[in-house]
Amino acid sequence: MRRDGIDRGVLLIAGVVLVLAAMVVFVIFSVRSDDVSERLASGDQLSVLLTVELPDGGLVTQGLFFQPMTSRAALFDVPSDTGVVVPSRNRVDSIATIYFVEGIEAYRTAVSELLDQPIAYYIDMDASGFESLVDLVEGLPLFVTGIPTEGPERVLLPTGDVVLDGAKALQYLGYRNEAETEREGVARRQKIVTSLLQEIGRDAPLLAGDPGTAIALDLVGTDVERGAFVSLVGALALLESDRVITRQIEGVSRRVTSDGGDLVLLFPHQEGRWLRESVRQVVENINSTESIRDENIVIRLEILNGTNQSGLAARTATLYRSLGFDVVSIGNAQSDDVDRTTIVDRTGNEIFANKTAEIIRAPYIETRIEDDAIVDVTIILGRDFDSQYVRQ
Repeated sequence: MRRDGIDRGVLLIAGVVLVLAAMVVFVIFSVRSDDVSERLASGDQLSVLLTVELPDGGLVTQGLFFQPMTSRAALFDVPSDTGVVVPSRNRVDSIATIYFVEGIEAYRTAVSELLDQPIAYYIDMDASGFESLVDLVEGLPLFVTGIPTEGPERVLLPTGDVVLDGAKALQYLGYRNEAETEREGVARRQKIVTSLLQEIGRDAPLLAGDPGTAIALDLVGTDVERGAFVSLVGALALLESDRVITRQIEGVSRRVTSDGGDLVLLFPHQEGRWLRESVRQVVENINSTESIRDENIVIRLEILNGTNQSGLAARTATLYRSLGFDVVSIGNAQSDDVDRTTIVDRTGNEIFANKTAEIIRAPYIETRIEDDAIVDVTIILGRDFDSQYVRQ
């Protein structure tokens, strides 16, 4: 009898130990899986690669950088025809090739390297998943414009202030018009993605609970664990859509030869240096609670080339435009032998002048106020400017 008692005691203790061990494992697993909560607690940004595979085989890619503490975010559009080295093929090809050949994990790495910023998570949707997710959040409120409603090019989409269901939102996302500029197409895609993010945040109570989380996770491919997904959805409730900075890749198109024939690919300016600088500055900017642009204020620039280096003002204009500045005019300075780059404040707004100077690290700022100035700041490029920064 005593022996049986000991056995039951041992079994009881063993059972308690196993239960405690299971609870510890569960807690550890939960904490590790909810990586988003840890980032939020430490004040870190959330970075997500958002992809939508369109019915015609096209690919929409947006790099999202979001700082919940400031409610500010940035979207970087990555064109599918961006030229990069595709490791599996050991040649230059479109970045979308990595997605279709090597998969979403490799694609996230490629986009992260292109933007020179770590991307923590990915959310990958096919056409059906995107359509169903839009329907799950009960449609996307958008202002639809530039769509032909008559004639042979007529598109069956409502225009004006509308709420698009999943099918219509997918159609609008994949819409192409030869008369539409690439910049307009990028703006449309980013408007749709911003609206989707806003609606996900607005429906956070639904999506963060059962069965909302399970349904949403079934619609997308993601490396975000269930607990982290709930935290991510909750964080998006803080996103203010009118505080989303949108950017696109600026570059030149070149024809390259591949196994499938000739391709026209987009190569970022300055071998990607300007793109990386643009991303870095924007990512830092959304961390700040103080923004001179206040999301709606745009600095107007005049850029003058004071050197004999052809095209310097135009290339510099591309850099500033990629950062959201409004380059009103470019041209040549009165002399092509200017020694030092100078930032000229035209309106007495030293914050605008300082921000402009900060981009290219220009130490010289002058004030020449003009009552009828059509620009806020003039940049006079000198021989100390190396096409990216002013040499000190």
